[in-house]
Amino acid sequence: MELANLSSPEIDALDPARTLFLMALSPLEVHGPHLPMGTDVWIAEEIHGRAIAKIREGHPDLDFVVFPSYYLGSDTIPRSIEVDSRAIFYVLKATGEFLADRGFKYLMVLDNHGGPRHQIATAKAVDKLYRKSGFQIIAPFLSFFRRMVDVDPALVERLGAGRGACGDVEDSHAGLNETSLMLCAHPGEVRPEWEKLPRTAINPKRWPGRLMGLVGKALGALGLKDLAYDVSYAGVLLSWVTEKNPPNYIGEPRAASPEAGDRMLDAFSDEAADLFEAALRGEPPYHTPIGWSLRFIEPSR
Repeated sequence: MELANLSSPEIDALDPARTLFLMALSPLEVHGPHLPMGTDVWIAEEIHGRAIAKIREGHPDLDFVVFPSYYLGSDTIPRSIEVDSRAIFYVLKATGEFLADRGFKYLMVLDNHGGPRHQIATAKAVDKLYRKSGFQIIAPFLSFFRRMVDVDPALVERLGAGRGACGDVEDSHAGLNETSLMLCAHPGEVRPEWEKLPRTAINPKRWPGRLMGLVGKALGALGLKDLAYDVSYAGVLLSWVTEKNPPNYIGEPRAASPEAGDRMLDAFSDEAADLFEAALRGEPPYHTPIGWSLRFIEPSR
C-alpha cells in the first residue's frame, strides 16, 4: 500500500503488530557524468522492494505501507543539493512520532548515502524514538555501509569482489559498485559513457588526509580505536571534497556489471530483512555508523 493513498481511518484500521512501514531517504546528488542525480533514492527504492519480497516469505500475514520517497541528504559532494543534517533527523523523528502515536511499531528507512552527518543524524533519530516510545526505526544502511567500508570478509566472499569493488573508500561514489547497482536496477538510466570511464582515486596525501591520519594514529596509541578510525576516515573524505576541482566519481565505472549489482542488492536486502527479524524479537535498534564517535559535529538533538 502507498501511504499517500490511504485515508486516516484506513491507516488506523491496520494491525500495528503486523504492519511494516517503509521509506526511501537519500539525496539528489551528482554521480559522475553517467548516473542520474536520483541514483541513491532509486537504489533505496529497489532495496525496499526486494526487502518486502524477502520478509513476506517468512511473514505472509504482514501488511507493507510505503511512504513517498524523500530526496534529502547531507554531506553531499560539490554541485549537489546539500541539506542540513537536522532536516534528516526531524523528518525521521516526526515520521516515527506520527506512527508511534497511532500505535505502530516499525519503520524501515532505506538509504544509499554514506555522508557522515547524514548517517549520524539517522542514527540519532533511531536512538531517540526507541528511548522515547520503544518505536523501532530499522535503518540497515547504517550497518551495511560500515561492512562495505571495512571490506567485511563475509560480504567480500558473498560478492566475489574485494577492495576497490565493494563500495569501500576506493570505490566510494559512482564507481564500480554504484554503476553496477544502476545497471541492474535501472539500466536505461545509465549513460553510455560509463563504459569508458577509467578509475579515479582519492589522494590521501593531501593535507587533510595527512593531518587527520597523524591525529588518528595518536588517538589509536592512546587506546581510542573508534575515534582514531573515524578521524582517519574523515581525513580521507576531506582530502577528496576539498580539492579545487574534485572528481565527481571515485572508483572504476567501466568495470561495472549488472551481475555485480544484483549480488550487492541481494546482500543489502538480506541485511534489511535480518534487521527486521531482530526488531520483531525486540532487540534494540541502536547503530554505531562510521563517524559515530564524532557525533558532536552533527547538531541534531
